[in-house]
Amino acid sequence: MKTIFQTTILTAATLTAGEFTNLETQAHSAHHGRHSHSGHHLESPIGVMASHTHKTGQWMLSYRYMFMRMEQNFVGDSTVPDSTVLSDFIVSPQDMDMQMHMLGIMFAPTDRLTLMGMLNYVETSMAHINRMGVNFTTESTGFGDSSLGGLYKLFETDSQNAHFGLMALLPTADIDNKDNTPLGFSQLPYPMQSGSGSWGLNPSLTWNAHLGHWSLGSQVSAKFYLADNDNDYQLGNRYEGTLWAGRHLTNWLSTTVRLNLAHWEDIEGADPNITTTAAPMGTPLPLVPTADTALRGGTRLDFALGASLTLPKSQTRLALEIGTPIYQNLDGPQLGIDWFATAGLQFAF
Repeated sequence: MKTIFQTTILTAATLTAGEFTNLETQAHSAHHGRHSHSGHHLESPIGVMASHTHKTGQWMLSYRYMFMRMEQNFVGDSTVPDSTVLSDFIVSPQDMDMQMHMLGIMFAPTDRLTLMGMLNYVETSMAHINRMGVNFTTESTGFGDSSLGGLYKLFETDSQNAHFGLMALLPTADIDNKDNTPLGFSQLPYPMQSGSGSWGLNPSLTWNAHLGHWSLGSQVSAKFYLADNDNDYQLGNRYEGTLWAGRHLTNWLSTTVRLNLAHWEDIEGADPNITTTAAPMGTPLPLVPTADTALRGGTRLDFALGASLTLPKSQTRLALEIGTPIYQNLDGPQLGIDWFATAGLQFAF
């Protein structure tokens, strides 16, 4: 599955770039009058990271707020009720909210190379029900994993450009979040931890094109976790491919539409501090699906709409993107995504 997924998204990105090469001459005159190279990122959806590079000496500061709502348990591509989950587990997750505040900085020492770093703060809340009909909620907050790296421009013409990105994933998150549960003050399962706790690499390949009032783009990326963390587990690798189109409605307002395909693997190893079984009737039973490392993988296809507002005579952008899955197939029982949103402010100088 992983090999097929990687081959598919890489081939799609390559074919898309090739298709638009023969439109470069046609797009040159329209693009040259409307966009500078340093403004390429203004058409990219705010939900796409590392989507643009900068000119020599240029800085950019950014803030993003991301929200994700999860509801209903999935087994494969079908939803199952709490009663089905509770036939195999003592506790069933019901819904989860995740909020992330992300600060970013970019600087270009040369036209080819743009350096960047990101720091985030994560807040999560998950509601549960157990076999006795008792509802309870667990919460966690803390700094997430950080990243540091750069983007290298592969080529740039008047109508299109491409760059390669490589970020180091830094294990700055707390993976020992605890909260009160019916079993007492306990280590929370994997989705409630603030990050991976592992060193990793995040490569990406991005292509952008501009055709008059329109912009197109694609990106393939991955997250590879390199070793077990201090709690003896390692998150599964993640692979993503995304395609988007944008349209300038005015000189200061644009809209985008985007598809995003993601596949992520199950967790390797296990945190010995996470309780996986309980014996309310004397016989040990699986406690909750979120504590099972074999139930964390999946595949999802998302659809998102975005809007971007550029302040006049500046490179300051306000942007919003809202999306929902159109397909998800999860190693479950596992909570699926209901909807997500990203709002952001970017200031280049």
